[in-house]
Amino acid sequence: MRVIRNLSAFTLLELILSIAIVGCLASLLMPTLSAVRQRADSAACVANLRQIGISAQLFAGEHDQTMPVIEPWPSQPVYSSTDGAQSLLDALKAYGVTDAILHCRSDISGPNYYKKEGSSYQWCPMASGQNINSVKMVWAGNVPNVTLSQLLVAFDYTNVHHKTSNVLFGDCHVATGN
Repeated sequence: MRVIRNLSAFTLLELILSIAIVGCLASLLMPTLSAVRQRADSAACVANLRQIGISAQLFAGEHDQTMPVIEPWPSQPVYSSTDGAQSLLDALKAYGVTDAILHCRSDISGPNYYKKEGSSYQWCPMASGQNINSVKMVWAGNVPNVTLSQLLVAFDYTNVHHKTSNVLFGDCHVATGN
């Protein structure tokens, strides 16, 4: 007596075609996934800059409403040793800035200013020593009536977020710009 079995299995050709289709679909999704990752990295950077801004505000609150004097290029100092300039971490560590906050994932995977300067973010010299109640645009000839929301405080060293960079202002808002 003969038993007939009904086998429903893939043939080799069907298996190869299925793998090829899955591969094509995956290749179509890769640019989208890359863009999503870039936006996520930029959002993490915005959060880091906002935390730096909040910490600078806390510092100012304890130091007669004056922003800290922070060295913008630690590898090539612009302040003399008598100016009391500190690194971003040293100046704001007591106010919540940690080593992890100074890392921008887009910078680490790109030019890596964190390794060169100790931070992925550059402090704007215009913000150093500013009184947050009477901001002066020092580089523009002491322009009066400048608001804290117009004062540049910190930013990415270079355009690491899809040809843009994130910029922190004195009122702790962060904007994206070229």
